[in-house]
Amino acid sequence: MSRSLTLEPTGTTCTAKDEPGSGLFQDSKEVSVEKKESKASDGKIENKLPEKAIAPLTGIEFYVCFGSLALSLFLAALDILIVGTIMETVAAKFNGYSLTGWLVSGYNLPNALLSLLWGRLATLWGFKASMLSSIVIFEIGSLVAALATSMNMLIAGRVVAGFGGSGIQTLCFVITSTLVTDRTRGTAISILSCAFGVASIVGPFLGGAFATHVTWRWCFYINLPIGGLAFIVFLLSYNPDRENTFENFKNFLNKVRRAPYGQVLKPSFYCKLYRVAIFKFDFIEFALCSAGFTLVLLGLTFGGNRYSWSSGSIIAYFVVGILLILGSLIYDFVVFDKIKPKKEHIPYMPLLSWKVISKPGVLIPNIATFCTCFAYNCQIVYIVQYFQLVWGDSPWKASIHLIAPVIATVIALLFCGAVLKKTGQVKAVLVFGGVVGAVGSGILTLLSPTSNSSAKIGLLILPGVSFGCIQNGAMLSSQIQIPKDHPLFRFDFISVTTFNAFTKMLGTAFGGILSNTVFTTSAHNQLSRIQPPLPHSGSVDELISHWYTNYGGRDSVEVRVFMKAIKDVFWMGLGLAALAAIACVFSSNKTMGFKKPVADKETDGEQHDVESI
Repeated sequence: MSRSLTLEPTGTTCTAKDEPGSGLFQDSKEVSVEKKESKASDGKIENKLPEKAIAPLTGIEFYVCFGSLALSLFLAALDILIVGTIMETVAAKFNGYSLTGWLVSGYNLPNALLSLLWGRLATLWGFKASMLSSIVIFEIGSLVAALATSMNMLIAGRVVAGFGGSGIQTLCFVITSTLVTDRTRGTAISILSCAFGVASIVGPFLGGAFATHVTWRWCFYINLPIGGLAFIVFLLSYNPDRENTFENFKNFLNKVRRAPYGQVLKPSFYCKLYRVAIFKFDFIEFALCSAGFTLVLLGLTFGGNRYSWSSGSIIAYFVVGILLILGSLIYDFVVFDKIKPKKEHIPYMPLLSWKVISKPGVLIPNIATFCTCFAYNCQIVYIVQYFQLVWGDSPWKASIHLIAPVIATVIALLFCGAVLKKTGQVKAVLVFGGVVGAVGSGILTLLSPTSNSSAKIGLLILPGVSFGCIQNGAMLSSQIQIPKDHPLFRFDFISVTTFNAFTKMLGTAFGGILSNTVFTTSAHNQLSRIQPPLPHSGSVDELISHWYTNYGGRDSVEVRVFMKAIKDVFWMGLGLAALAAIACVFSSNKTMGFKKPVADKETDGEQHDVESI
């Protein structure tokens, strides 16, 4: 007999409906539910089941749905580093190595920035519609990237894919957290994290295989059939409302056809549109934050390459970017609460809530997440560059060396999931991961053109273990800081989960750009000191394009230049890994409390079971 897991009888979605009223932004059912809830609570927010409670998935239905989420997450995570082994190929094709950092960050930056917005979108549209929309957007971006005829078009495709990938990565963890109990949440998150971790490593592996044996465009074509399968499976399996999917689609089309489009001509429509954009989606913060981070990353991209670091253009990028980021924080932390409509039955909240992220138990593990993803992205990308530029390996052969961190990451994720399920000791997992990451990052700096096979394989294991531990533990450490008896528990729970996704992808985005900046600047400085100048050394782009087709051996001057630049990237990764370790040490001591769920009065004591993962 299989052991069953009891789900707490609470609704599995967080709703944040707009004020009652008809129109393009509100469904009639939502209005009726809202009016009843508002009347019952006397205008106060209550943490209770909605009128139409969502029943958990059971048996095979649960496994199929969970499998579709894992497949979707694998697909979105695959795109993070699948370009890691095709950078030289694409740079030679479009003559732009200095922009290759945007092949990674062009995907990861919108991925990070929109993660906060997708969480908010899910509270308005629902999990299912939001998840399916994100898959469609991801597929469109993948198609644009696959058909790219220039570096700019390729980066544009990556940006669009990042919009969709953000929703996939954010909502997969949020939806899964609502389908299982506290005791099994660690195991479920570990399995999803396995999909994420494996994809992050398999990405460069597949990229190398396609670049060597087919074409780099297949790195993006492959997303189309896999994404289509994930879309269909999730569409058919995720149905907690127990409604007919095709009937719902017909009803949706009828609503679209019968929608009061005449309201578009009325001032009241634009008043409501303004409230939705400014207060529900916090568009001002999103715009300021997006523009700020983009300008900072552009400054890091062009600095020391296209312009000198002291040029007015680069200084302007950094100054304006930082001011916009600070402005977005001030707006959310101070201004938003002062200008939002004072309606107690509507929980208007900023994307970055100071009440949530100011808690040390939430902020510190997310600092560890940012630093770990930053360092790990640097290490994985430039491990591949090490084998290609220093050892002259093909993309395929270079990617084979990533098998070691794949195995290490998976084992660490599964081990941590088991430990968390048994003991609930989140901090122990974080500290272990932080210490291992710092040690592993330090050892990576020992790589050289003469390293033996054992060193080239073994040195990659510890960073993989660290990534697995911290990725899993940091999210859970943040989630358990939200008290379940809080009136806005569901809303804050989603906010914390999306904030973790934000820091994870922001760290990955900065890792992609800054590692490229450090490598390019270091190589450029070395080339400027070599006399007489090396052939084809007018720029780092030119040198790498020439070296890619004219490898001159590990004893050459070019290899010494590349090795020194790669080591500089690893030293930066070591600094970030050390910061992550310090953050883990100061993380919360709170454990995952496993309590027997109490039946909700509104469900008449009925409990919902699903088989153990």
